[in-house]
Amino acid sequence: MRTVIAILATVAGAAAVVYSTFLPWYGDRQGRQIPLSELWNGVTATTTDMVNSFFVPIVLAAVLAMTGLIIGRRWLMALGTLVALTVFAVYLGQQMQVEALASQFRQGFWNTAGGCLLLLIGAITRQSRQKATN
Repeated sequence: MRTVIAILATVAGAAAVVYSTFLPWYGDRQGRQIPLSELWNGVTATTTDMVNSFFVPIVLAAVLAMTGLIIGRRWLMALGTLVALTVFAVYLGQQMQVEALASQFRQGFWNTAGGCLLLLIGAITRQSRQKATN
């Protein structure tokens, strides 16, 4: 039963965080339009292409989590969760420094939060592969 929960949570979480980049995060800016540099330089009103946006680390997080699920490595799933959670949390911190209105966050931002939670549940409930002992 733990394996089924881990599989469902990880797949749903990975899908949610990747899909969130195509939805508005704050105002009308989608996650795939927000420059990655906003994580350490502060929030601006500029937009960018997908290669320089939140899309890359979010997809990397989903790939790490799914790879960890497939090969049975919890630490890889946890690493993917950490990457997605870091993007979410640092963006939240940067945005709150500029404007402290949590009501302005849009669906994509909250999908990322839910997806991170599901990835975490998947990583916690996934059983690691046991080494064969003779």
